[in-house]
Amino acid sequence: MKIAIVSRHDPTNVSAWSGTPYFIMREVKKLSGDVVAVRAKKLTWLLLLTRALQRVIRIFGISVDLSTTHAYSRAVGRVIQRELEAINPDVIVGIAASPELANIHTKVPILHISDATYTIMTDYYPEVSRVPRWLWEQANAIEKQVIDKARYSIFPSQWAMTSARDDYGAASEKLRLIRLGGNVGLLPTLDEAYFDNKFSGRCNILFMGKDWSRKGGEIILSAFQDLQGRGLDAHLYIVGCDPFKGNPPSGVTVYTHIRKSDPAEFDLYNRLFSDAALFVLPTRAEAYGLVFAEAAAFATPVIAPDTGGIPSVVDDGRTGVLLPHSAGGREYADAIAALWEDKGRLREMAGHGREKYATDLNWDRWRSDFDGLLQSLQDNKMTDQAEPRVRSAK
Repeated sequence: MKIAIVSRHDPTNVSAWSGTPYFIMREVKKLSGDVVAVRAKKLTWLLLLTRALQRVIRIFGISVDLSTTHAYSRAVGRVIQRELEAINPDVIVGIAASPELANIHTKVPILHISDATYTIMTDYYPEVSRVPRWLWEQANAIEKQVIDKARYSIFPSQWAMTSARDDYGAASEKLRLIRLGGNVGLLPTLDEAYFDNKFSGRCNILFMGKDWSRKGGEIILSAFQDLQGRGLDAHLYIVGCDPFKGNPPSGVTVYTHIRKSDPAEFDLYNRLFSDAALFVLPTRAEAYGLVFAEAAAFATPVIAPDTGGIPSVVDDGRTGVLLPHSAGGREYADAIAALWEDKGRLREMAGHGREKYATDLNWDRWRSDFDGLLQSLQDNKMTDQAEPRVRSAK
């Protein structure tokens, strides 16, 4: 099958959108030797302009993302349309590409992949809060267009899939739950030496996130300071940001940026998960959270809030502990201390985490489930192969 992958994020860049388009295209290429990435490169300037305007307008406390307007969707759609006409694919795979695909005209089956819908993102993520009514209506109309147009809409969480059904009227038979895989290197063997390193001696706590505020940085810092006050021998590792401007407090190590594209830095990334007793992320908003899948790969129990798509990645009481969204530093400190004192429970959670990764949270599983959809499309392909599959743009 000839497969066209449409994404505004560069699928050849492992750092783009947490690497999701990169890894999806990698897996799709294992299923087909004819995969082409399609992007509206000529409109990159327009996308950059919309982002710049969004930052300026946000100063006034309003979210205006012009890339979710009908005008942008039609403009980018015309460019994507011409690219698809030249390729003439058998399947179109869209990765978080609602504006890019909403206004194309095609009989080619579309597989729409996203981690959320516009409705549930609004007033959940800070960058999509206080959206003007006119923009909210246009963005939701675009979202409905692509969900209606798609042969299947694929989401990594029940949270997002339920929104597609309830908020956009998507038929249940067109919805699929396929969890995204963790982006990890060589996995360690879970033996006594590995568990002794994780759960003996010092309690190493790992936190990751570029946005210190949205990821709940102040909460984890408060929890860590609470634990220090209790006399717990602990160390906090922060990856992705530096809220201390190069002067972290005692007991805290900061890695401002770790590039997975660099082998040495990727090795450090994996080692931090191996050495961590707990991965703690009190995030305020999370559509999915690939880092939770990565924690599971390294048998690292999780403490996080029960919000967004997290319950589809973390099994409360089995692979980690999900606290109420309202939980603060004290509650997180209590949860950390309770787990650290119960080494038997820690090891059980660690084992269950690796098991969940092996069955649900890896890219082999994603590829297998996605291949099932491709096979169903082949079984139900159109009989009239002579008719052009992508109509010319007007």
